[in-house]
Amino acid sequence: MKIREASDQRLVLADSQLDKKIAIGAASAILLYVAYEFSRTGDWLVAAIPVLIAVAMLAYLRFSLVSSEFTFDKTKDKVTLVVRSRHGLQEWDWKLSDIKTTAVSTVQDSSHDTVRSPLKQPVFVLHDGTTVPMRPYHSAGGQSWKAIEAIQKFLGDDKRDDFPVGYIFDD
Repeated sequence: MKIREASDQRLVLADSQLDKKIAIGAASAILLYVAYEFSRTGDWLVAAIPVLIAVAMLAYLRFSLVSSEFTFDKTKDKVTLVVRSRHGLQEWDWKLSDIKTTAVSTVQDSSHDTVRSPLKQPVFVLHDGTTVPMRPYHSAGGQSWKAIEAIQKFLGDDKRDDFPVGYIFDD
């Protein structure tokens, strides 16, 4: 997640899954180049395979892309999450005063009651100790830690002992 806006009263974090767009775009471009090289030699049937794979990858990207925006507002005592996906626009609200801190939690597999490693998910830790997922999808660990750091700074929680060894803080 990237910090779109940061002040004493308001914090806005946004995630457009740019890393996913770049990775799938680059892989598709390589596949199309491979297809071009096969077509130059006249291997049209073989050239069709990387083209079909590239088209499938781009269709997957269009189908699976999710963008989210978190807005933390101290003046309204409100946290808003807006998610845009293939399911349309979804919005969730929390009271900012209910949130004690944030953390990165290991995702539990509810069907087997086991830990699915290394999937991590950023969560809110409420004052009563319960955790609430910050978003309805999993994200890259580094992005999760950056979001956690930004939110903890905004909340005035300078707890740094939960971060991974070697994590570089944005001080």
